[in-house]
Amino acid sequence: MEYPIVSLNVGKPQTQVFDGVSLVTGFKKTPIHERDYLTMTGFEQDGQADLKNHGGPEKALLMYPQKHYAFWKETYKRTFDYPSFGENITIDGLTEKDLYIGDIFQLGQAEIQCSQPRQPCFKIAKTHGIPEMPKLVTETGFSGYYFRVIKEGYVSPDDILTKLEEDEDKVTPFEIFDCLFHDRKNTERMERYLSVQMLAPNVKNSFRKRIEKIG
Repeated sequence: MEYPIVSLNVGKPQTQVFDGVSLVTGFKKTPIHERDYLTMTGFEQDGQADLKNHGGPEKALLMYPQKHYAFWKETYKRTFDYPSFGENITIDGLTEKDLYIGDIFQLGQAEIQCSQPRQPCFKIAKTHGIPEMPKLVTETGFSGYYFRVIKEGYVSPDDILTKLEEDEDKVTPFEIFDCLFHDRKNTERMERYLSVQMLAPNVKNSFRKRIEKIG
């Protein structure tokens, strides 16, 4: 299965002013037209300010489906340019329901593995001036998803994302997202997801804490 890159996007943290308040963030990224080197923690020309909630090996690369842009345009009657959701790669096809946690892909010279869904971020609302936007991301599950890097290498905007290996657990980022934000008390489901070997440790920890709290 092959999926063309629509836009390759990077950006270092910079100071943005929202409602008169300054915030250092790496959310705002810019499309590039040359190749960039993808390391175990992300593209060399990219970066994050909030390293507690963003970045690191389990969130090295954020991907967002181009298909969702039509929904946002129709919903808000305005144009959203790539990358409006802070993604490193805007991809043709491959929604949150079309791949599994643990799937391995070739991306240029690099190899990447899906690790977890992206969780809604308030910076989406701040960037676009739409306060309810994170809520709608939660409702729809149009969140995007993260990859870990298992082989470093150069990635070009005209590269094709190619699936190399499908994970045997067959759990989608959408299913994980749904359990995190909607089916929040389904301990049987959470226990099942704890057995998904390639699910990011931070997500598993969230499920464990919730199971303990529910008792």
